[in-house]
Amino acid sequence: MNVTMSTTDELNAVLTVQFEESDYKANVEKTLTNYRKTANIPGFRPGKVPAGLIKKQYGKGALIDEINKQLQSSVSEYITKEKLDLLGNPLPVEKTDIDWDNSDTFSFDFELGLAPKIEVKFPARKKFDSLTVKASEAAMEEQITNMAKRYGKMSTPEKAVEDDMFSGSFVEIDKDGEVVSNGISKEGAYFIGTVLEKKTIKNKVLKAKIGDDLTIKASDFAESFNLAEALGTDAHQLNDHSTGIFNFTLTHISRVEPAELNQELFDKVFGEGAIKNEKEFRARVSSDMEKAYERDSDQHLMNQVSEYLMNEIDVTLPETFLKKWMQTSGEKQLTAEEVEVQFPDMAKGLKWQLIENRIIQDNDLKAEYDELLEFTKQLLRDQYVQYGMQPDEEQVTKSATDVLQNQEEAQRINDRLYDEKLKGYFKTSLKLNEKEIAYDEFVKLVSKQKA
Repeated sequence: MNVTMSTTDELNAVLTVQFEESDYKANVEKTLTNYRKTANIPGFRPGKVPAGLIKKQYGKGALIDEINKQLQSSVSEYITKEKLDLLGNPLPVEKTDIDWDNSDTFSFDFELGLAPKIEVKFPARKKFDSLTVKASEAAMEEQITNMAKRYGKMSTPEKAVEDDMFSGSFVEIDKDGEVVSNGISKEGAYFIGTVLEKKTIKNKVLKAKIGDDLTIKASDFAESFNLAEALGTDAHQLNDHSTGIFNFTLTHISRVEPAELNQELFDKVFGEGAIKNEKEFRARVSSDMEKAYERDSDQHLMNQVSEYLMNEIDVTLPETFLKKWMQTSGEKQLTAEEVEVQFPDMAKGLKWQLIENRIIQDNDLKAEYDELLEFTKQLLRDQYVQYGMQPDEEQVTKSATDVLQNQEEAQRINDRLYDEKLKGYFKTSLKLNEKEIAYDEFVKLVSKQKA
């Protein structure tokens, strides 16, 4: 077997795999011998079928299977051996003139898309903003209030307020108040009074007693509230195929009574004995908030750098190859029109991936399995704390190991780890304008940049 590559240009190449009879003959004959042992052909006992008949009936199929098997392995081995940096996967060039019956030699071609060679440099005078986001007293109090509510107890109030939860049944009606046949209906639906935007209907709900019927329109709810989900339907059905008018029968009013700022709450939030008093609790909340802000600030720096590099570095891609690859690589084959629509976003993501990989390689930003495992464990710890759980380290380690056995999940976490490595590299290696900023101002800044 002979595998060769010829370059069309800097970004495109053709891989050619040539087979001689000696490359496949022995394996094909072995396969046919096994067929002969088990073949069930009328008129012949198993194992007694003439070899010529077996070859005539199964020979071509065995040959094609063997060639295909060797094709896959030889292409993969060549790419690995030559350390080819490819975009997408090799695309087989269609051949319609293969003479499987009479030829002993076969040749197959694959189109390759080659990754462009790029260089990442930062000008000596270029600086990026590194923001230290400070937690305000108001933001901290809001966070503490949310924690107290999260670990609070449910109660049934005598008099409702807009922060209460209202449960009941929704039945779609027409403008005359008649129930719509096969319309939307949902028992046990619920909403918080704050999602009602119109004062008139909000006041009616707040004054309602258990068992009262109220007429509520879809337009009475804030756009941020997913009414369709609450009603067990979808937005299309709700907006386009319903009257948008409902009879709501109130069945229950519930209220979260915030937990007191005491040792019980401290233990639930941060683990038993970790916090001794309210002062320590507030300090820990403030510290955790600023850690979260630091992650947001690091991402802001990452966004600045990526935007700069994407604008400054000219990355040329093998567009014709990539568009052809896009058409055939997914579960569903795309049309040429669909490829043209999707290609710009794909190309943008691919360009950043190439820049990212260049930075990682140039600066030897490696991540071994032990580091990936520890990173995964920390992600799990954060999740447990978020839900008020305090698992032991043995449980965390087992869970992390199980997660990393899932290839897709492991790749996702590995990508997150490398994102963190890149952020760390940028923070320590680039010239930065270090500034302090209030969280509210930071939110406004990020929102403005996204707009």
